[in-house]
Amino acid sequence: MADIFLGNVLIVEFGDRLAVGLCGALLQRLGANVIVVEADPVTVTRGPKWTHRPVLVAGKQCLETDFDDTHHIEVLAELLGRADVVLTSSDWSAPLPAAIKAVLAAAPIVCDMTAFGNTGPLAGERYTDSMLQAIAGLMDTTGSDDGLPTATRVPITECGVAVYATAGVLCALRGRRMLSAPQRVDVSMFDTAVSMLSTFLPKHFVGESPKRIGNRHTSMSPWNTYPAKDGWVLLCSASDEMWGRVCGMIGRDDLRHDPRFANMPGRVKHADEADSAILPWITRHTVHECVEKFIAAAVPCGPVYTIRELLLDSNLLSRGAFARLKDPTSGVEIVIPGPLIRGSRASGQMPTQIPSKGRDYCAVAKSDRRDEQQKTRLHGPPTVNGVLAGIRVLEMGSYTTSPLAARNLGALGGYVVKVEPPSGELSRASPPHSEGQSYFCTLSNSDKRSVAVDLQTDAGKTFFRQLLAKADVFVENMKPGALDRFAFGCDEIDKINPRLVYCSVSGFGAGSPLAKRPAMDATIQGMAGIMDLTRQGGMPFKVGISISDILGGQFALVAILAGLEYRERTGKGQFIDLSMQEVSAWLTQFFWNGDIDRHPDGRVVECRDGHVYVPNGADQEVTVRPPVMASADGLADICAVMTKRDVESRLASQGIRCVPVNTVSEVAAHPQTVERGLIVWGQSKGEKAWPLLACPIRLRPLPAVVRRAIGAVGADLHEVLHDWGICTDGSAAIGDKQMMHRQLGVSSDLFGKLTLDSGSSALQPDDKGAWK
Repeated sequence: MADIFLGNVLIVEFGDRLAVGLCGALLQRLGANVIVVEADPVTVTRGPKWTHRPVLVAGKQCLETDFDDTHHIEVLAELLGRADVVLTSSDWSAPLPAAIKAVLAAAPIVCDMTAFGNTGPLAGERYTDSMLQAIAGLMDTTGSDDGLPTATRVPITECGVAVYATAGVLCALRGRRMLSAPQRVDVSMFDTAVSMLSTFLPKHFVGESPKRIGNRHTSMSPWNTYPAKDGWVLLCSASDEMWGRVCGMIGRDDLRHDPRFANMPGRVKHADEADSAILPWITRHTVHECVEKFIAAAVPCGPVYTIRELLLDSNLLSRGAFARLKDPTSGVEIVIPGPLIRGSRASGQMPTQIPSKGRDYCAVAKSDRRDEQQKTRLHGPPTVNGVLAGIRVLEMGSYTTSPLAARNLGALGGYVVKVEPPSGELSRASPPHSEGQSYFCTLSNSDKRSVAVDLQTDAGKTFFRQLLAKADVFVENMKPGALDRFAFGCDEIDKINPRLVYCSVSGFGAGSPLAKRPAMDATIQGMAGIMDLTRQGGMPFKVGISISDILGGQFALVAILAGLEYRERTGKGQFIDLSMQEVSAWLTQFFWNGDIDRHPDGRVVECRDGHVYVPNGADQEVTVRPPVMASADGLADICAVMTKRDVESRLASQGIRCVPVNTVSEVAAHPQTVERGLIVWGQSKGEKAWPLLACPIRLRPLPAVVRRAIGAVGADLHEVLHDWGICTDGSAAIGDKQMMHRQLGVSSDLFGKLTLDSGSSALQPDDKGAWK
């Protein structure tokens, strides 16, 4: 039986935000003992977390507490005093008794999950997820280009905060051993949302206004969502050769010779016409028929799952993505997420029960604080300060997934080496550019050093082997089996370095029957149920930001930090296999049980200078009095001639809460963004200053700091050789750069043919249709 990642760690979940419950659940799956404090609903304003109690408390223990009862306060204070970690949401809680405040102030680790953090002009404001989607720019990236900004029903900012907070707690456990000082973690929904804008911010940086693109691609066509006979299909045609195969398969060879569609720029310009040309064939076939035929023709394609279809997906079922437990309150069996992070030596723990409401004194009595572990020892001189000082990281990937994980590891203090093909990773070609370097690539690869390696050569393999032997962490997002072709499969890497924490992120997982299928962010969103919950006029839309790619990178960060915790306890590394489909499906967990309410949580109203979002339901519980502008048409007519600021003021005076739907450019200049330092400047090796994104995880006293921008491909080879103590037969010592490059195998571009899986929407196939 596999071990768990975390040892005897006691977590007290003491907060009413959805993110707090999600973070506690993720830590429980990693092996922690989690006790949930359920405050009396009479004295505490209940947060959104409790709407989903059965899902969020599965596998945990519960303690109901009445803050008006002195004995209850004493029991809670004693429990908090023994906890390793306390999870809170300070912006969504009632005033606490003085005794509880005193214990929290002295707690070893406190992780606070809020809407805006504890600094900035909006600090302390109680915003819900949909409101954050509006004010932080995410809503303005979702939906059709000629329609209104669209909110997704998926609580993406709450979920994102929960994952980053889990990573923050793992960092704090390490920091506690390093310094024996109290650790504080601050993760906000606004910070997390801004960090998700990496694909849209580059246009802002060059003076353009980022726009919604619906389900299309900015540089490829046909690339869209199409109605089939019994559902919706995603088709992603990424080359002229693919277009030819699409035309042949649907029996329209004439389209190949149509001058409008002769090349990719023409098809992008005439995207509406290209869609119209292939739509009749798609509408005559079922979703299954479309997917099977397009995949057989080597054209990326996928279904848009409903939630019901999601729960029947064979790949997710084979990975144990779902568990079924009986809710003791309702007596109904419900579906909950299983462990998402599984390693070759450690695995997550599956919940076995849903606790009843009430006071569990037995659980509190048995939950002793763990013994202090031996202090974490640093090996080698740390090049930067931080909780991961002394940790060496290898990253091999493109676009978003593994680069996102590695960039955060670098901000946390790790020494990150990015292994690239001689031509550079694929995102270096992503426009716009400055002095030949991509803004998007630069945003995705801060705090890294670049080396170029050709695994086709013996020298390149030897060098890569040396890097693996010296590393603590290796993260990549290639198709499963890609490294096996170069004799670097999981077993071989384990032999090279048994202490290595190796995390692989792919679309469907290494053991999946779909492992070889191309995984685009759009197709993963469709196959994870996200698009079913993000609709405009009944049509499913992908979330504008690449949420599946982003979530893959966030979970890779957690997996790596959990792997390091396991290694700290046992001395052993391991291989961790992450599936983007599985972690993306996790986002939809609150819709797995029962019918989905298709009514929106609020409405977007157009103003003279943009849009505002008017929430309803629970979001309006904090208004000064019931809304009086009940007429939707009347509200729209009034707002159309007013600015966003005037509309916000006008509605507030009538007891209606609303928030502006900010554009990406407005978010970049927002006072909260500026005050929190969410966009920072770092220099590349060539001393050019670049805008970079701050790490969303705020730690004290070992903060995450973004310092440097990546430079040219292979620019940091000498530095890495020196810092990692790698010998190159004397060539590095004598400064013979040409000889050293030959010895390290960086003379050809064949290494670039390694297939990158996640975040690969711009991959180009060869003339035989095989994905590079």
